[in-house]
Amino acid sequence: MFSVSFGKGGSPRLQPYVKTCLKKASREGTIDAAICSGSRADLLILPPGASLGKNGGSLVLAVGQDPPPGPRTVSCGLGYGDALTLSSIGSDSAMLALQADIPALTGALLEPQEISIALDAPAEPEAVLAAAGAMLLLGADPSEGLRLP
Repeated sequence: MFSVSFGKGGSPRLQPYVKTCLKKASREGTIDAAICSGSRADLLILPPGASLGKNGGSLVLAVGQDPPPGPRTVSCGLGYGDALTLSSIGSDSAMLALQADIPALTGALLEPQEISIALDAPAEPEAVLAAAGAMLLLGADPSEGLRLP
């Protein structure tokens, strides 16, 4: 099982949305992960405006900001240089674009591709990016697309 924590700060809506998505995916067996706090996690999600602090992480998903230096950081945002971005988003679907090879915590290497995302309800683009990116890094299979609550 992988542990996930969040950097302090960021949008007040991003963190609850991502937590809900990850908990649901874990219950459904899509990923094997649990949210933790305060300790060094396998995956640290760094929301916009959040600081890295002391927690670090085996892998850092930097959402909508310049990623901290290090070989195990995945940038996630709406910019051209981000490893994960959205090519489109609507009220009930989105397309996630992987623009670089991305190492998952499972040891798999995710290659550049587009992944469909079904949304049960409209969500902020950064929240969709963070949730989908985290699920992929935690081992979700992109071949059938992703579903987010």
